[in-house]
Amino acid sequence: MFFTLYLENQKGDRICMTDTANKYMASSVTGLSPPTGTINTAVYAGMDGSYLNNAFIEKRNIVITFEMRGMGIEQRRHQLYKVVKSSKYVKVFYKTSGIDVYTEGYVETCEVTNFGQLVSGQISIICPDIYWYSNEPVYAVYSQISGVFHFPFPESDKPFTLGTYGNTQDMVIENSGEKTGFIILIEALDDTSTPTIYNADTGEYFQIKGELLKGDVIIISTKTGHKTVTLTRNGVDSNIINRLVTGSTWLQMYEGENTFHVTAGKNVKNLKVTIIHRNAYLGV
Repeated sequence: MFFTLYLENQKGDRICMTDTANKYMASSVTGLSPPTGTINTAVYAGMDGSYLNNAFIEKRNIVITFEMRGMGIEQRRHQLYKVVKSSKYVKVFYKTSGIDVYTEGYVETCEVTNFGQLVSGQISIICPDIYWYSNEPVYAVYSQISGVFHFPFPESDKPFTLGTYGNTQDMVIENSGEKTGFIILIEALDDTSTPTIYNADTGEYFQIKGELLKGDVIIISTKTGHKTVTLTRNGVDSNIINRLVTGSTWLQMYEGENTFHVTAGKNVKNLKVTIIHRNAYLGV
C-alpha cells in the first residue's frame, strides 16, 4: 500500500520519510494500529472467575525503520537530527488514498548507523494522546445572522441581500471517528451574557456565567488532558474556568450525529458559536 509519512517539529520544520531512495525511505512503520489495552482484574475469594478493577488503553509507540541511500548521506542525517530530537515534540502526518491524519508525540530515540554500505536507522516516538486526528476539521456554526454578500456585485440597480436572519439555535455535526472532545469558539457580536451549549441528545450542557462584552471571544477545549476555558478581551487572554456553572459537563462528541443547542441569559442573537471537531481514530 502506498503511503506518505512526514515528521514535523515544534518550529514547523518538516521532513518526509517516504520521499525517494536517495533521501529517507521508511521500510516499516509500527504503531499505526490501536494501542494495547491494559486490563486489571482481581479474583473472588473462594469463587470461580475474577472481577474487573479497571481497563484502559496504553500510550501509542510509533517506530519508524528507514534507509538512506545515494550521495550526501551525512548531510541528510544531520537534517534529520534537526527535526527529530530526543525528548522533543514531533508531529507525525500519515496519508494514504483513503485517510489523511496526524498524531503528536515526543521522540524517544533516533538512531542511525554511521558505518556500512547500507545506512539505516530507527525512530521511536511516544504519543501520550492515543488518537490519530483527521487533518481536515469539521465545522458547525450557530449565528442568527448569516452573510450572503459576495463578489461580483450585481450589475443591476435592484436591491440585493447582504445577509439573512435565522431563528434556529441548533448545530448538527457528524462524528465519523471515536468519542472525543472538541473545540468551542464563542464570539460576542454585541453585549450578551451566560452562554450555554446543550447536547440536545443527552441533555448535558456547558454554561459560563457572567456578562460578555462586544468583541469578547471565548475558546473552550473539552479534550481529555487539555480542558481549558480562555477569554480574550481587548487582546488579553485570561483563564475563566472559575466561571463554569455547577452541573456543567465537559461536552464530548459522540459517534455518529450530534446536535447542539445554543442559549444565553440575554441577547442570544448576539452570539456566534463555532464547533471545531476532528475525527479521532484509534488505528489507521
